[in-house]
Amino acid sequence: MSVPDAFLHLDDPDELAEVARALPSKDGGPRRMEAVLTVDGVHCAACVVSIEQALRGAVDEVSVNAATRRARVVFRPDVQPLSGLLARIAAVGYAPRPVSRAAVQTAEAAGRRASLWRMLVAVLCMMQVMMYAVPRYVAGPGEMPADIERLLMWAEWMLTLPALLFAAGPFFRNAWRDLRARRIGMDVPVSLGIVVTFVASSAAALEGGEVYFDSLTMFVAFLLVGRWLEAGARERALVGVADLIARLPETVERLDDAGRAQTVTLRRLRVGDRVRVAVGQAVPADALVLDGGSHVDESLITGESTPIAKRAGDALAAGSINLSGPLTARLVRVPRDSRLQQIADLIEAASARKPRLAQLADRWAGPFLVAVLVLAALAYAAWHVLDPSRAVWVAASVLIVTCPCALSLATPTALLAASGSLARRGLLARSPQAIESLAGVDAFVFDKTGTLTLDRLSVVRTDVAEGGPEAVRALAIASALEAGSLHPAAAALRRAAGDAPAPEVADVLEHVGAGVSGRVRLDGAWRDARVGNEAFASGGPGAPGGVRLALDGRTVARFELSETPRADAAAALAALRADGASVEMLSGDESARVERIAALLGVDAWRALASPPDKLATIEARQRAGRRVAMVGDGINDAPVLARADVSVSFATAAPLTQHQADLLLLGEHLEPLIEARRLARRTMRVVTQNLAFAAVYNAVSIPLALAGLLPPWLAGIGMAASSLVVVLNALRLARPLPSAVAPATPLATGAYPAA
Repeated sequence: MSVPDAFLHLDDPDELAEVARALPSKDGGPRRMEAVLTVDGVHCAACVVSIEQALRGAVDEVSVNAATRRARVVFRPDVQPLSGLLARIAAVGYAPRPVSRAAVQTAEAAGRRASLWRMLVAVLCMMQVMMYAVPRYVAGPGEMPADIERLLMWAEWMLTLPALLFAAGPFFRNAWRDLRARRIGMDVPVSLGIVVTFVASSAAALEGGEVYFDSLTMFVAFLLVGRWLEAGARERALVGVADLIARLPETVERLDDAGRAQTVTLRRLRVGDRVRVAVGQAVPADALVLDGGSHVDESLITGESTPIAKRAGDALAAGSINLSGPLTARLVRVPRDSRLQQIADLIEAASARKPRLAQLADRWAGPFLVAVLVLAALAYAAWHVLDPSRAVWVAASVLIVTCPCALSLATPTALLAASGSLARRGLLARSPQAIESLAGVDAFVFDKTGTLTLDRLSVVRTDVAEGGPEAVRALAIASALEAGSLHPAAAALRRAAGDAPAPEVADVLEHVGAGVSGRVRLDGAWRDARVGNEAFASGGPGAPGGVRLALDGRTVARFELSETPRADAAAALAALRADGASVEMLSGDESARVERIAALLGVDAWRALASPPDKLATIEARQRAGRRVAMVGDGINDAPVLARADVSVSFATAAPLTQHQADLLLLGEHLEPLIEARRLARRTMRVVTQNLAFAAVYNAVSIPLALAGLLPPWLAGIGMAASSLVVVLNALRLARPLPSAVAPATPLATGAYPAA
């Protein structure tokens, strides 16, 4: 198959990296990549089947979603280049374009403008035709002169032509494309209904009979209005990947070795570059703060609405907004490899996947359309015997009113709206199927480290000596001394100190394995200070555990550091139990540590020293008992267990292999979105059931009415457009935010202990 020149540039490795992402290879096999395509011309289930058949055998996986007009392909570029895949899609009459390129946004904007023009032309023609048709309807038999009546008919005919030749053009092109490919698509019966109505009305105008130009233009106008509103609703249901990437600045100030600033585009940035992030600007790529202090807004990435304090050594996520102070940062990833881009890629891939119910609807849509054509032919034959003057109009009504659109859109649109709602709250559904599966989950199994607890040390208690500094000041002193240390305990002290004013320090020296010494200026006087274990801080033997702060050889504060539960973990687990789900914790750690965390979180069912095979056996045992299990974990060793669970949940900061196995990804550090996801999943399946029921009832009622001659073509057109719109609008109810599912976290404890 020859490849069009427009696709050949995608075989260049740099261009391919812009539109596709690498996936883990299977058992050391050829490299695999995932790309998401926008495919123009996809309107129904028949289109989906055609594209999937065109790619079958050339890709590892393919999924086309008619609701979003997205195609997700997993392919092996060394075996079948992306250009060849696009050529296969183009050969069956569609226009594929890789997502995440500026050209796609331009083409989509042009398509929306063209659709708007067609809709406006159709509406204008409908209004003008109705202006000439109403006098004929109002006038009684014989009240209007015959020549005037014929003049009005031909005026209607002339005004129908723009609606037929311009506004309805996409219907005819899509129908012709489907017929050339020897398939029946949704636009085939629509186009037949339009043509039959126009030809029959033209013949009736010549003979002085009844014409339906008003019904024809009304049908075209309402169908185009319905598709326009439907497209807008689909776009609102999507999370808005373009909005994610649009937060990145087009240019950034890069600093050279001499500290001079140079304005460059994002494509010229490299790992290790130093950049300046001004107040109000988005961080261009994942980076580490080198200098400065500020608060940043990470709400779009993590769902966390509270600004996060950042200082030297802290990580910055691409797309976060600098709120309060200028920052100098060093890039750790280029923009296209940033966490923001990974989230955008995952959202696009999720929008292209199809849930099981949608696949079933697509499978039946093709035979349904064939049945429509047969039914229309039988209706014409029957009415030609009963009343020949109505045979054409009844057949046209049958063709127009019967449409599988509502059936095909019922499931994917609801799941897509739910996915968008969850993403805005900090949870990403990598597949719409995950939401469908989550609705039936009744057992949750959690890993401990990095899942129910933070993957870092935290200060859980600050005790100060009698006469010593208050807790906040003690933390500020320790943080200032530990500012340059990379030790996990030092990072914990800096986080605990937060924005507390830091005192001036001098002569700071780190003692490996012991702590940090130096001088600190307090109340205008310099004092010797030490932070570290008790033996180092006090200069003599002491009890192990914790971190001490000593001033002039006297211990004045003690900081208890520990693995800390996530702020909302206890409340989240309680909310799951209150909602009827069982909760269990599995960990490979020793019993004492697991028991301590279980007690803090109120978990009764837990197991320590659990190896990955043990965890896998536990999941399988719960499933054999009839439970639907969701596994929540973040380590590489959790990947097999995640793959076995009915629904798997991980964090966006987890290992790549773990992310790849997970169905749902938590974008921030909170578990609350998981509770919201379960509630929303059950609500979503109720909406899906409503949509499927409506689509079935609509066709069950409208088809007999059309066959009985009780549904004129114009009313059939309104019903067809309205059925799809009702399904989409019902699904959009899922995009409304949910109330908070958990209670606020309890602050860390402080206390006092006797002077040393």
